Amino acid sequence: MSELDNADESNPEANAEFDAQFGALLANPTMWDSPGDDLSDRVVSAISSESVNAAATYAAPSGSHGRRSWVRPALLGAAAAIAFLFGGLVLLSGLSGVEDVDSFSAELVPTGRTDGQSGAITVTLFDSGLRIELDAASLPRRDNGSFYAGWLTTVDGDLFPVGTFHDGVKVTLWAGVELERVEMFTITLEAAAGRGNEGQGSSGEVVLRTEINP
Repeated sequence: MSELDNADESNPEANAEFDAQFGALLANPTMWDSPGDDLSDRVVSAISSESVNAAATYAAPSGSHGRRSWVRPALLGAAAAIAFLFGGLVLLSGLSGVEDVDSFSAELVPTGRTDGQSGAITVTLFDSGLRIELDAASLPRRDNGSFYAGWLTTVDGDLFPVGTFHDGVKVTLWAGVELERVEMFTITLEAAAGRGNEGQGSSGEVVLRTEINP
């Protein structure tokens, strides 16, 4: 039987205490925060410091040379493994394909067609286009063939539909239009019944609007 095995069997209480301290180190919440630039260095430093205390704690007067010789390498090996893990998390986060995005907000102005309506939009720029998040809870719900529609008007006077909805609560609209071309965002009242072949056009009944000035 090896010297390491003899040490483990001859001192079970020391083994249990070692396992408990190492387990407490891994259970420390600061070791599992969102990875920052210096997190791996802090993990290695913390475990390296713990290895010094562990080596002193488990050093026995005699018959324990084997245990002293493996405590420090084992802890440093664990530190290296944890640092590698966090480094991998940071690398994967960087390669995840999440785009750097810009966004801005704008208040919606009522046109007087309906009473007491207001709201705001948040426009976020993506490579694929514009995401428009609408917050206009004061808009009365439209049902039974009627609805609201969102539109973008460009500097050239072109009108692009960005989506339809029944009320203004948590509405997300999309537009495949370059921001620099956009001049105005509007919300119109629409009715499907009786529109015929004009179903894709705007009714012109604007209830809320805002200029787009990022």
